Amino acid sequence: MTGVRSARTGRVRRTCLALVLALLSAASAGAQGPPPADATAEVPRRRTPGLRRVEVSVLGGVITGADLGVGRAQLIGNQAPTGRPTALFTTSARITGAPLVEGRVGVRVTRHWSVEGAVSAARPDFEVRIAGDVEGMADVTATSPLTQVSGEGAVMYRWQGRRVSPFLLAGAGWVRQLDQPRTTVETGQVYAGGGGAVVALAPQSRGFASRLHLRGDVRLAVLRGGITLEDDRPASVVALVGLLVAW
Repeated sequence: MTGVRSARTGRVRRTCLALVLALLSAASAGAQGPPPADATAEVPRRRTPGLRRVEVSVLGGVITGADLGVGRAQLIGNQAPTGRPTALFTTSARITGAPLVEGRVGVRVTRHWSVEGAVSAARPDFEVRIAGDVEGMADVTATSPLTQVSGEGAVMYRWQGRRVSPFLLAGAGWVRQLDQPRTTVETGQVYAGGGGAVVALAPQSRGFASRLHLRGDVRLAVLRGGITLEDDRPASVVALVGLLVAW
């Protein structure tokens, strides 16, 4: 009986040992993970999110003033037509700097190129200074507020970055100026060029927040026509910053 029990005990031990070895082997295989894929198989590339095509910007800033030219009031002497003219007084005009608000809608044509349409409004002052009066009158400056509205079409080239995307743009359009008594209305042309940057406020994976960007523009604007005494006038500087939303 003792021999039979010893034989049974030996078989039980061998069976338990075999089970333990099998479990250890299975655990080791599971820890190693699945076998490596074929080295020749192509590794799938991460898909780059598509560019959002439509962009709407609301910007605010300032536009600097510009001189509008100098005029002279003259009187021909008694010995006409050979008499020398006599200056009665001179006038100089300028438009002052003012706050500016602007709305822009852009469409991305390619990764780098966009076309934009813009509408802006400002309330500068129109100043006329009368000086050098022949009768010795004191110099005087007359001021009238202006309402200035402009529309513009522009082309933008942008270097697309992960968070910061600098750009250059150039455009042209029209400007309409109306004085405070609403007695003088003038229309002219505006030409602008400059650059800036668009800064993403959140990564692409943040849902609606990824559509929000900060935009800053600095441009030179040249006005032809409108309220002016001379066609040749210096350019104005336009500096703007605001929010851009992309769809």
